Amino acid sequence: MKKLIDFKDIDRARKILDLEETASMQQIKSKYRELLLKYHPDKHNNSPRKKMYEEKIKDINNSYEILIGYCVKYPISFDIGKVREVEEGEYERQHLKRFYDDWWGDMD
Repeated sequence: MKKLIDFKDIDRARKILDLEETASMQQIKSKYRELLLKYHPDKHNNSPRKKMYEEKIKDINNSYEILIGYCVKYPISFDIGKVREVEEGEYERQHLKRFYDDWWGDMD
């Protein structure tokens, strides 16, 4: 029987992929690819720590599967009110980024 995924699994996976508490599918995939390139054992063939890289890749792959599995099952609302909330939130984020990045540094 397959183990049910709980919050601890999701939170651990998020941290392994170095993601914030809120991330888009695009951010998850991008971070996954970045970490694969960085830690892939084939890039470290002659390293005495090759086993460590192999374990790291297993953790990265497992974490990605957990997060994607969770996201696929997460209900997405196509309700006009929810869509507008997302649009307005993105507009506000872009507005803040454009005008306040110089004061507080990079807001991303």
